[in-house]
Amino acid sequence: MSFDSVLGQEDAVEILQDEIEKERISHAYLFSGQSGIGKSKLGYEFAKAVFCQELKIDSCGKCISCRKMEHQNHPDFKIISILENKNNISIDQIRELKKEIAYKPYESEKKIYIIESADQMSKEAANSLLKTLEEPPSFATIILLAEDTSRLLPTIISRCQQLKLKNLALSEIKKLLLEKGIAADKAEILSRTAHGSPGKALAAAEKENFFASRKEIYDFLTEIEKKNSIEIFKLTKKLTSLLKADFPCFDLLSDWYRDIMMIKQDYLATVKNKDYLKELKRLAAKMTLNEIINKLALIARTEEYISRNVRAKLSLQVLFFKLRQPDSK
Repeated sequence: MSFDSVLGQEDAVEILQDEIEKERISHAYLFSGQSGIGKSKLGYEFAKAVFCQELKIDSCGKCISCRKMEHQNHPDFKIISILENKNNISIDQIRELKKEIAYKPYESEKKIYIIESADQMSKEAANSLLKTLEEPPSFATIILLAEDTSRLLPTIISRCQQLKLKNLALSEIKKLLLEKGIAADKAEILSRTAHGSPGKALAAAEKENFFASRKEIYDFLTEIEKKNSIEIFKLTKKLTSLLKADFPCFDLLSDWYRDIMMIKQDYLATVKNKDYLKELKRLAAKMTLNEIINKLALIARTEEYISRNVRAKLSLQVLFFKLRQPDSK
């Protein structure tokens, strides 16, 4: 694998290759973009190209350095990610990085560290990392990966070269899915609901229950005003379980009401769930624009609450009871 395996990020790849060629690799980078867009992949391929002993601006896949990278045992490369059962990158993880980064490379001219979910560092970890970014060893490069750069310290951002990865076009994602052997009708739905992220599309495709669960959610929303408490409790129990399996529940909920909003404003071409077009049109005719906006805001708030460890089941129950109301505030 090489930079060619990084989908849809030609501009970012070109910048990084130029820096390798001109030997002006930065001490710190910030790759930003939504989940599944290719940040980790880009960082890995960049490191691999830097270490490669045969090619100048890419990786050959054959030399000893490339083989060590592929086997995940290169001594000068490390990925730091949120530990299991933890909510952020901890101060202890950054302290370990600072201890290791002080030593010169074992085999290469560079040491490269990737910090995944850098926007989820604890406050103490972020402040500790800042000191390293202010006075980095000349042989070290740190790559921060972040979805929400607003959650990073401005002083950390200012010390990094920033590369914002772009969303892929629907056609590019659909082509990828078709190449993976996914049926055309399913590839169409997955590409429309991936929000420009090939990783999200592939993750959804790998879930055996994706289409069945999507149908259950959307059939429920189609007749939500008729649902009783027992039916709401049943669905929220199901969604609570799905969230634990990283199912994109909130993406589906948001897409549903965004589609209604687009129909309300005569933007039919932008509707994602075209297989529910008849039902969406019926709901758009009944709802005011302000009501739709309120429901979207409610969904966003509920997702934020759950991300902060507010009880998922209870939060979802409150959400659906409010979505059932004619005007959700």
